[in-house]
Amino acid sequence: MPTAQDVIKEAVSSLHARRLKGLGFRKDGNTWVRTSKWPQVINLQLSSWNTADEAKITLNFGVFVEEIGKIVGDSPLKGKLKEYHCMPRVRIGQLRPDRKDYWWEVTPSISPGILADELFAEIADHGIPWLESLDSFEGLAKEFERQEIDFKAAVAFHLAEMPIEAEAMMAKALSSANEHFRPRLLRIARSLSIPIQSDD
Repeated sequence: MPTAQDVIKEAVSSLHARRLKGLGFRKDGNTWVRTSKWPQVINLQLSSWNTADEAKITLNFGVFVEEIGKIVGDSPLKGKLKEYHCMPRVRIGQLRPDRKDYWWEVTPSISPGILADELFAEIADHGIPWLESLDSFEGLAKEFERQEIDFKAAVAFHLAEMPIEAEAMMAKALSSANEHFRPRLLRIARSLSIPIQSDD
């Protein structure tokens, strides 16, 4: 009798062979990476509470933009690219119409092929359109703004040559920053020549 993990493993293999490989994604475990303007990442996440009889899985998506990471002082990438290295990143539930967290429940009786098809339907309907919307600094900026990551929105708007929006986002970031983070934001703003209201 297969376990829930066996079903997931077979579904992942099917998802790659029948769907994602043909779209240019390379597979490494439960993570797929596609070369694009900026690397696009899909990750299948397992619940920490999975058992042989019942498991839960969800999907995560991310884009790795080295230019923004360097400006904001993120650590350089070492080793293989993973979804948690990305920014911006989302979980599938954030892209679905109801915006609720979404997990698949997997038991040994579920067909791996059907599960793979269900996963790909969500990837095709929501994940890939989201990834492909982030093919410009303006697209990135608007996603950072949507996620309320204001200082990265400011950087992305600056790189998109949209100075008014960059200034507005940096002002918003500074207005809500705590005393420890504020000096870092001021350094970023000055390094990019984004106007700020106060230097104190």
